[in-house]
Amino acid sequence: MNGDNPSLLTLKLPKELGGLEADLRTQFLATEAASRKDGSAGWNETFTSTSGAIAAARLSEEGLAEVAASATGGAAWPPFAGTFVMSGHAVPASDGGAVVTGRWGFASGIVDASWVVAGCTTESGLVWSVIPVEQVTVHDTWQVSGLEETQSHDYSVDEVFVPPSRLFGLAGAPPRGGILHRLPMYALITPDHCGVSLGIARRALDEIAVAAKGKNRLYSPITLDERPAFQRDLGQADTKLRAARALVLEVLDEIWEAGVAGEPVEDEVVQRARAAATHAADTAVEVASIAYRRGGGSVLYSDHPLNQCFRDAHAATQHVHVTDEMYELVGANLLGKDPD
Repeated sequence: MNGDNPSLLTLKLPKELGGLEADLRTQFLATEAASRKDGSAGWNETFTSTSGAIAAARLSEEGLAEVAASATGGAAWPPFAGTFVMSGHAVPASDGGAVVTGRWGFASGIVDASWVVAGCTTESGLVWSVIPVEQVTVHDTWQVSGLEETQSHDYSVDEVFVPPSRLFGLAGAPPRGGILHRLPMYALITPDHCGVSLGIARRALDEIAVAAKGKNRLYSPITLDERPAFQRDLGQADTKLRAARALVLEVLDEIWEAGVAGEPVEDEVVQRARAAATHAADTAVEVASIAYRRGGGSVLYSDHPLNQCFRDAHAATQHVHVTDEMYELVGANLLGKDPD
């Protein structure tokens, strides 16, 4: 994360802080490439980038200076983890800070983080707190069947004081950052989910295409790569994956073009973006399942790449960002109804 050689972890970081603050298409392509190598690595890369960059864009100058000073090794910004779900409660303190208590789940990358972001409710609304990881209790809860290496453990705090400099809201334009940080939150994180799912699925096709060469199933007179049925399945999977990817790129470009033009990103567009992310996750599961089914008995072992792709693709569908409800909202828009 050196400022002279920015890494994937600075994809969303404001340029004022040495980050790339890349457009949505670039973010998607980078996350897709990382996830094609390893789903957990791609997941942590993109969500660490997102949580840290949002805090960087919205913290006060005092809070910004405090957090930036903790970066090590010439990094532009320290590693973050956390969740924006409002699982905590913040009680106002006399000096404008807050005393925070709560427990949050799915803190991807927390074992390598220096700071966490924690969403809280207050008497007057919502607030997000930035807390040093040393003041957080990390719970060893990540015993799962997919994306295991993300180490997305629960974390909690009990009456931890957070100064006003490390509290921020999401309403209005942030004090730093350009087009990217003026997009709706669900638009901002769409490249993350799409890139992870489609990268995992492409890895699955890479693996089965290689494994099929010269592979004989029991009692089969020809190798797997010579069977027309397998060739058809592989071709259909590739076509579905490319179609899902094209849809994602189309809607990401539409959002970015609106941002560049200074136009608001309408709710209907954000809903279509989330529907595209849901479709990408569904397609990734289908593609990874086809590859897994054709891989033979060796894929049953948990360290087999196709087993990993199969589990990771399914795990990615469980994030709140990807949900069938988005299809309902898109359908309501097409019918001229006003979605709730």
